[in-house]
Amino acid sequence: MKTSDNIHFHWRLIQTAQNESAIINIPNNANQAAFPDLKSQGEFCKIAEDLGIESVLVDINHEKPDPTILATALSRQANEIGFIIAVRSGLLSPTLFTQQINTLSTLSKNKIYLNVVAGHSPAEQATYGDFLNREERYERTDDFLNICTQFWNNNGSVDVDGKYIQVEKGLLKTPFVSETSKRPFIFVAGGGQPTIDLTLKYGDCWMQLGNTVEYLQDKLDPVLSAGKSVGLRFSVICRETNEEAVIEAQQLLKSTEQNADKQKSFITKSDSESFKRNFELSKEDWPAPNLWMGAVKTVGPTGIAIVGSYEEVAQKIMEYKAIGVSHFIFSAWSKQEEMIRFGTHVMPLIRTIEKSQQLIEISE
Repeated sequence: MKTSDNIHFHWRLIQTAQNESAIINIPNNANQAAFPDLKSQGEFCKIAEDLGIESVLVDINHEKPDPTILATALSRQANEIGFIIAVRSGLLSPTLFTQQINTLSTLSKNKIYLNVVAGHSPAEQATYGDFLNREERYERTDDFLNICTQFWNNNGSVDVDGKYIQVEKGLLKTPFVSETSKRPFIFVAGGGQPTIDLTLKYGDCWMQLGNTVEYLQDKLDPVLSAGKSVGLRFSVICRETNEEAVIEAQQLLKSTEQNADKQKSFITKSDSESFKRNFELSKEDWPAPNLWMGAVKTVGPTGIAIVGSYEEVAQKIMEYKAIGVSHFIFSAWSKQEEMIRFGTHVMPLIRTIEKSQQLIEISE
């Protein structure tokens, strides 16, 4: 990746207006997240669009609406922003899933991304009727993406005799419609070697949870050398001053500390390598400047946050860009207010730095 390439910013979709700052991975007893809120979520997408956010992540779990259907509905309200549709391979026939995504592409001009995950909770996977272990789920993901990719390659009927999924004479009449690509942009999410392998075979971007620059820098080379991109998921707390941002972080920790036992239990039962790694890392609140792990203990592994002044947050993001990270999926508390703050104050700083880098490269 050239240093002059611009960073791609994505944001996690809000769940509902009444519970817009809902805590990550903590069950919502009021079941507010279980219902689409097209008015508030559509407004959120429009705001993100105006700020220059490239896409919104529509995530998946059994407490929320189906992400593909929700993204389809929201695409009627926001015409330009992209949608990252989360998919757990194996919960749906790859033929039917490809048919759904292709159909969405004919109904909307919005760019479609996929966030492919193998699953992180055996208990939740079981609620979908899936009882494979972690290694088997990754092997099945290979079958899943192989079949989807062959449909998108559109080289005739699809015959795949996979270990977990088989398709005979598969044929889809509805194509994937796009002016720029023959298939969706594919994030493959996870922190282990199986995820890297799947990215190299089928994906565009290896997406993982945030970590320190020192931890990540040597691990990205195989992916970047293969011409693939790298992305990170972070939460963010940005304010005019570092002191204000840290106070906000401390207030968040205090307001969520009652969830610590639930999160510890969640991690114990999870078989996600990256989730467990980040939970271990959270034993140190500040493993690096402006990198805060405190919320991981109370809101979950995706709570790893970049915290600081607008300038500090921008510089921290540029540190990750310097080692090859080009995609960021952000979340926050609350998502919409923080997204507006980030888009208004941090993104312009980053774009200015990127522009100066481009000028330097041209002059050289």
